[in-house]
Amino acid sequence: MLESILAARSKLLSPHFRPGFLPGNEIRFQFSFTHDQPFFLEIFIDTFYFHVGSTPNPTVTLFLDCHQTCWDLLIGRMDGMRAFMEGKYRSDGNIVLTQLLLYSFRKNNARIVPD
Repeated sequence: MLESILAARSKLLSPHFRPGFLPGNEIRFQFSFTHDQPFFLEIFIDTFYFHVGSTPNPTVTLFLDCHQTCWDLLIGRMDGMRAFMEGKYRSDGNIVLTQLLLYSFRKNNARIVPD
């Protein structure tokens, strides 16, 4: 089930992806959740992939309360600082990359409106 959710979210996010926005050739964001199954995001210079489970060598690990918070952050429905202050989101690793991730799928700071 999570695989199909990740595939649907990839399709939604794909037209909004900003190639070359993140520094480096390969970055792995591990998403760990209090209430939901983990997944990770691999971002390369010109593409990205979501995967179910955990990666052994994440660049950054993000801890969130649930999947919905993650999607709300990525599409711009929720502000990262607000989520952090509410205890819904924190990260370990490169904090700059964490902040850049929140804008990797938003061209011109626009919010993505899901179907």
